[in-house]
Amino acid sequence: MHPGMVTGCIAGPQGPRSPHREAWSMAMKYCDLVMKGGITSGIVYPNAVLALAREFRFKSVGGTSAGAIAAAVTAAAACGDRRRAAGAAAHDSAGAGFDGLAQVASQLTTQGFIHRLFQPAWGARNAYRALVCAAGTAPRWKKVAAIVGAILATAPLEFALVFGLLLALGYSLAGGGGVLAMGAPSLFCAYAAAAISAVLRVARVVRGNLFGLCNGKDALTAWLHETLQHLSGQSGQAPLTFEDLRSAPRFDDEPATPDAIVLRMITTSISHREPRTLPFRDVKFWFLREEFDRLFPKSVVDWMVANGGAPEHVGDKVYHPLPGDDRLPVIVATRMSLSFPLLVSAVPLHEPARRASPEQDVERVLAEPAKSQVDSADQLATGGAERTASNIAAMRPVWFSDGGIGSNFPIHLFDAALPLWPTFAIDLVYKAVDDTGVERDGAVFLPERNAQGWQRTYQAIGDRNAPADVAGFVFGIVATMQNWRDLLLARAPGQRDRIVHVALEGDEGGMNLDMPQAVLERIAAKGTQAGERFNTFSFENHYWIRWRNLASGLQRYTQQVARTHDGRLRVPDYAAAYALPESADAQPPSYALRDEFQRIESARLLWQLVHQGEAWADMQTDLTQGAPRPLPQLAITPIY
Repeated sequence: MHPGMVTGCIAGPQGPRSPHREAWSMAMKYCDLVMKGGITSGIVYPNAVLALAREFRFKSVGGTSAGAIAAAVTAAAACGDRRRAAGAAAHDSAGAGFDGLAQVASQLTTQGFIHRLFQPAWGARNAYRALVCAAGTAPRWKKVAAIVGAILATAPLEFALVFGLLLALGYSLAGGGGVLAMGAPSLFCAYAAAAISAVLRVARVVRGNLFGLCNGKDALTAWLHETLQHLSGQSGQAPLTFEDLRSAPRFDDEPATPDAIVLRMITTSISHREPRTLPFRDVKFWFLREEFDRLFPKSVVDWMVANGGAPEHVGDKVYHPLPGDDRLPVIVATRMSLSFPLLVSAVPLHEPARRASPEQDVERVLAEPAKSQVDSADQLATGGAERTASNIAAMRPVWFSDGGIGSNFPIHLFDAALPLWPTFAIDLVYKAVDDTGVERDGAVFLPERNAQGWQRTYQAIGDRNAPADVAGFVFGIVATMQNWRDLLLARAPGQRDRIVHVALEGDEGGMNLDMPQAVLERIAAKGTQAGERFNTFSFENHYWIRWRNLASGLQRYTQQVARTHDGRLRVPDYAAAYALPESADAQPPSYALRDEFQRIESARLLWQLVHQGEAWADMQTDLTQGAPRPLPQLAITPIY
């Protein structure tokens, strides 16, 4: 610890503290943290969090996929740390807080532990083993053998049947010579038939297992739920929710933010083809108990059924409302973010596909048994929640899968024009060379100068054999579609200086589910280095760069607004449209302002922007001159 650092206190009764726990409590600075997805590469995170916790207190934590798991356990540990100090934890033991996270870190770096968290569904074991081998670090011949063997093991009867029939055909035509002549073609055709049958069989298993080879309930999800409960010091059978994190005990010196701890993670709505931030805001989904019973512990599903609200009866199924906003259990959101495509089952939710027409709704309400005619009339007249929910005529499934499909490194989370404290981010990268041809120095890299970290990464294509180059080209396209937004933002000034990059070797992380002990310890050590590197971070320089970016972008954006009032550019036919925001008496075609004060302020804001933009243009004061590059731009984009 730095000399002179003062111990922070949490309001409330103080319980006994271990020497380790005292170290976590002495941090006085605050930070946010965002972590990238990477399947088993997430072993990096616990040690990085523990190193950070000695210098910082966590206010907001977020991530995707494996980063979502790390974010959830970090937020839970931060909550448990506060609860223990305030005497509010159910488990005042080594299992709560950052002491417990240290135990989790040790658990994850035990050889074979991660491999046991992934249990394939019945009928998918052969395909699972082949996938893990093919995506791992085994020699090429072993990968080919694993795939060939998996096909034969999955469809042995089909192979034997086709092979036998073709040999029999050869014997019937030319005796023993026909059998010899048909040997090789029969083998090829039999294997092709077995391959088709195996693919179809595995596809049926994957679809029946909610689009995954493993559903994770009895191993991964059960372990994660228990871990979150113990780390947070959660009492009773109620699962840890986002609301529990928001309302965690406060430090005496803590900034007066609305929430004690904020947790956010990304999932992907495959049905809607868009990424979504969890917990959902201002949106309602339902779930089927029989589906959630396959994915989550019974205690979690029981709590959601009891606390989600009145169920919907549509057809012969009962749909339960998903607990809204911050009442969502953390384990459910985490599971929705880590559903690695085809490896871990997706999470199905449901939304209305069709609602009853007003006439059908009236008939239904009048046909239902009611205490009186007044009750029926009130239900029809009020248009309240009861009637709104009950007019659903049909539901449709909405499938949620891994958040990394759309945003694997969501460094935009918790971002602010002028941040009150740093939002650190941890990036997991495999060996890459920037466009200057110089490799990044060391396994753990944090830019120390403004001129570092802006280079593009480069992946060579075209210098290997043809199949490998084609595969590299295809995977490069997929990686570009997946990561281009995150990569652009990560290189921007005011962003790149807060990202530590952890370089992983081919045998570290990824789909390597059964890594040797030495490799696990090597990855964990990189995590400790990553957390410690943030000790050199200059928030003063970061804050000033953010202001330079904001001033430059705001000036250019305001000048754009002012140019819309240049008469030489305006189109006479659109004069009525131009006039709408300029006058408090205008009658807009939609989204009308609510009252006179709002209308006056709206018009005043426009003229302030115009006058300021015109003034900057007249003075020719360019705040962009000397600003960090590449230049940022202000743009209105939807929140997801």
